[in-house]
Amino acid sequence: MCNDFFRKSECIDYCDTRKTIVVRDSGNSQEYRVTNVSSKEFCKIRVDNCLIREGEKCDYLILNCQDKLAFFVELKGQDLKKALAQINSSITILMDEIQDFKIYARIVLNRTPTPDIKSSIEIKLKKRLKKHNGDDSRDFVKYMSQVLPESI
Repeated sequence: MCNDFFRKSECIDYCDTRKTIVVRDSGNSQEYRVTNVSSKEFCKIRVDNCLIREGEKCDYLILNCQDKLAFFVELKGQDLKKALAQINSSITILMDEIQDFKIYARIVLNRTPTPDIKSSIEIKLKKRLKKHNGDDSRDFVKYMSQVLPESI
């Protein structure tokens, strides 16, 4: 189960077993959409200017507390490097609360990013998550334009 740090936070949108979890900022078309195939409890938590108020931070954190999965979500224009930096910073700030979780980065852009032949920040973040998560079949870092669907 999720610890009280998250459960009792004013930043929590909900913790329940709904079939679809949608992350979207008002006025933006980007969307991260999770299909909850296992009917497990998921928590959707606002990070930007709520859980983290200063420095670089991502928009949302989606937690599956039963399976100990943490998805850091950033909805971004087209600056993939900035989005990766915001997620990396959020992970660092919240690491004490999620050290038992497998951690993933999810970025939804409004335009397809121009290939950067794997920027150094992306490579570092993937290495960090691989070291933390160990062997895992799920993508550590995933990004897409407009809508990023995922079944969990």
